[in-house]
Amino acid sequence: MKTLGDALKDNFTIVNLGCIGDADYRLPDNLVKTLTVVEVDAEGSARTRNPYHRKIQITAPINATAGKHPFIRYTFAGTCSLLRPRPGKVEEFEMQQYFVEVRADETECETLPDLLQRNQVATLDFLKTDVEGLDSAIIRSCEKFLGQTLCLQAELRFDPFYETEPPFYETVSYLAAHGYEVLDILHIDRWKYRTPNWKRQLQGRAVWADFLFFLKPEKIIANFGEAAPLAVAKQIILATMLGKKNCGEFLLQRFDATLPAEWKKELQLLVKPSWPNLTQSRQSLRRIFMPLELFLKHRINRSRHVSIRQGN
Repeated sequence: MKTLGDALKDNFTIVNLGCIGDADYRLPDNLVKTLTVVEVDAEGSARTRNPYHRKIQITAPINATAGKHPFIRYTFAGTCSLLRPRPGKVEEFEMQQYFVEVRADETECETLPDLLQRNQVATLDFLKTDVEGLDSAIIRSCEKFLGQTLCLQAELRFDPFYETEPPFYETVSYLAAHGYEVLDILHIDRWKYRTPNWKRQLQGRAVWADFLFFLKPEKIIANFGEAAPLAVAKQIILATMLGKKNCGEFLLQRFDATLPAEWKKELQLLVKPSWPNLTQSRQSLRRIFMPLELFLKHRINRSRHVSIRQGN
């Protein structure tokens, strides 16, 4: 029986679409060194280090279909997309300053399955999408991986903002049909309508949220067969990485008879509750206050990721 680390190398892939400004996930170094990490963002890079087994960085947009598509760059980097907003939506929320079109660059796009094949990446274990309206289409383009991908995080909109973007429930239903359940809603973004007193109103409507999906335990058994123990171990690691230790511990408990004894020892330490160290505390606080940090940097025009462009 291989050690857990040996079993994971070249067989544990995290794909982060829309990685601009993201930081490293929290995992022990010995597990970090087993990861293949794919980071994609046309507007900037993540703030991650390079301790991984393999790291692939792409600066061209991923699309649901291959070929040339106009990538629209707006004054605000966080709104750049292969899609344009639906008519009237920008004005409805007084977002005009963020959606002044700087230029539209004809860009050669590839699909995520093609990108993984080109880089000889065999698995897609965790997919995170934050691609301004294309999350659902890209997830559907990865259908051949669904049922094998253990976890997905996607930015889905309650009120579709971009052209061709579907409402969130269509994607939730689509993934449910492939054996996924909503484990959590990690963040809800609320925007205020442009009304006479909008500046003094405290909150607006829920526009989008980061949904976290996990492949159901019974589907792991059905879909992976003899490879189920490794799939379970990966899902436990992903749960821990995403701050869901209780879910990881539940999986460890449920599949106790399935997992090799040596793997269980390592996974038990992983899901064990612990006080964060100084570095982890600082990282957690920064995640909590990240929206405020981005807002302030934007206001003083000090961040290349979030500042308003001053023209062409």
